[in-house]
Amino acid sequence: MFSIKEESKVIKILLIVCCFSMFILTLISIFYYGNSTLMGNFYKPNNDDVKFIRSAWILCQTGIYTYHKPPSPTVFMMPGLPYTLAFLMKIFNEFGGITALRVIQAVLQSCSLFFMFLIGRKFFNSKVAITAVILDTFCIAEIWIPNLILTESFFKFFVMLLILFSMEALESGKLKHYILGGLFWGLAALFRPTIAMYPIVILIMWFIKKIKFTDGVKYTLVTILVFSAVLSPWWIRNYKIFHRFIPFTMATGNPMLQGTYINYDQSSRETDGLNYKQFVYSYKHNSELQQNKVEIEISKYRMKNLFPKHPLQFILWYTLGKTWWHLNYPFYWAQILGVSFVEAALYHAIMLILAAVGLWKFFKDKNKNKLAYMPAAVILYFIAVYLPFFTMGRYFYPAMPYVLMFSAYALLNLCDKYGLTKKIIATINKK
Repeated sequence: MFSIKEESKVIKILLIVCCFSMFILTLISIFYYGNSTLMGNFYKPNNDDVKFIRSAWILCQTGIYTYHKPPSPTVFMMPGLPYTLAFLMKIFNEFGGITALRVIQAVLQSCSLFFMFLIGRKFFNSKVAITAVILDTFCIAEIWIPNLILTESFFKFFVMLLILFSMEALESGKLKHYILGGLFWGLAALFRPTIAMYPIVILIMWFIKKIKFTDGVKYTLVTILVFSAVLSPWWIRNYKIFHRFIPFTMATGNPMLQGTYINYDQSSRETDGLNYKQFVYSYKHNSELQQNKVEIEISKYRMKNLFPKHPLQFILWYTLGKTWWHLNYPFYWAQILGVSFVEAALYHAIMLILAAVGLWKFFKDKNKNKLAYMPAAVILYFIAVYLPFFTMGRYFYPAMPYVLMFSAYALLNLCDKYGLTKKIIATINKK
């Protein structure tokens, strides 16, 4: 599965160069930009990154995992990143731990490129896989994101391992691959709970591959058992503190509420004719859990009263509108290494257009590999799972490697059509 011995010398060299370049460029950016890449303020924690850092500091000092309102315990964010950061701070001190985390994220980004090749090779072929890796290497967001103290690098890494072992499980039917899939499913969920519904993708693939019902039940039970073993410390902790079963987080209220505003225009509440005063006191004077509950109630209140008045607008917003916000711009919010926002956005747009062409060509191909339905299903999953909530490029970022596989597929098809592939191969052979 992990071997590249049978690959051509050119592909091996390109893969090594891409992975090494990604690591070196990311490392340079980490030590050059330092904490200037933080989006929040240490002294007034006002963003996820500095809140994660504060959580890790408090965790080291007191053993309490808190987020919004120290020292109150939290279930607002999954524990993967804060506990990892706290562990590194114990070893390298408070600020050394932050640098150590960034360096680890640089390693994960480089490893993710290698896994991207393995996944792309399995779905399509080695040429498509290495082309996708090259395209991903040129995405400036991939160098910027490891600089951040956010969940993206770890989450993408574990999702790629999850998909890699999911493919092996689908092909081999071996229980050990489903066990490893369950392990990485659980690890990914520790960083971000949106992966929890991933078995839907596997269910679709089982239907396509016509897996026996009895085998499906067996694989499901084993995978859920492993997933539960990974998440059980978090569940036990939550039950001890909050006296209730909380499988993931209690943080859906705010993104759900933001998602009810068409085009995220919250100024519309001044003219929508609704009475929000009934929620003011309970919103301002409650705990994280109670605030989350109130935000969900406001969301339901808005939809109950506004949807009947503007059904078409809300249907379009909760489908095409949010999908557009999800895809329209890459997760690149601060310029590094001289790459502008416009350049990053243009490259992103080109990749999306190529991916759309690639998907169209793939579904037209009568000889297509049915396993390659999986990256398409993963892309759709990362769109659909966020539609009830707030959508943006940051949340679509983990799906970009699979988008780029279809971009590469389209690019190679176009090269073959116009005879460019032969010319490139001839040039390489001459050298």
